[in-house]
Amino acid sequence: MSIFPGWEKYAVRQKRPESGCIPTGYEMLLRAAEVEKINFDSFQDEFDLDKDRKPGEMPRNDFVSVANLLHQKYPSVIINIRTFPSGEEKLKFIENCLSNHRLVLISLSLAPFGQSGWHIMPVVDANQENLLLLNGVDENGKLDLKSFRKVDIVNIHNNHPGGNDVAYLESF
Repeated sequence: MSIFPGWEKYAVRQKRPESGCIPTGYEMLLRAAEVEKINFDSFQDEFDLDKDRKPGEMPRNDFVSVANLLHQKYPSVIINIRTFPSGEEKLKFIENCLSNHRLVLISLSLAPFGQSGWHIMPVVDANQENLLLLNGVDENGKLDLKSFRKVDIVNIHNNHPGGNDVAYLESF
């Protein structure tokens, strides 16, 4: 049995792979909660602070900056962000959210995969050993899912810089 039956209908394609994983993730959180009065047609354009970033400019998208912009436009929407000093604490929190059927976005360092930066992905399912993350949705609507062993999530957190945060919809 899935932790979030039917989550697939809330999955959205990321318009800008270079910059838009946080706005895309927040859009999915809001869609899954069936929050009304949100303009999803322009959501990723409106809440991607880096959509017009020039080469060499510092990125502005992060969990907090995008959540604050979202809250300014929709005051009832509160995205909570938690930062964890250890991977064990992060995993325990994720598992607690999942047991309460709360969809969460996690930040995962890309360093162990030979890349720089982080990727933000919703945790859409889990079992005793693994977390299933939605890596993306292609132009044909095909879901790109990544299964990570929980022990690997902990090790990535503990051994690579960044990727220490989790975001979730607190209220709407």
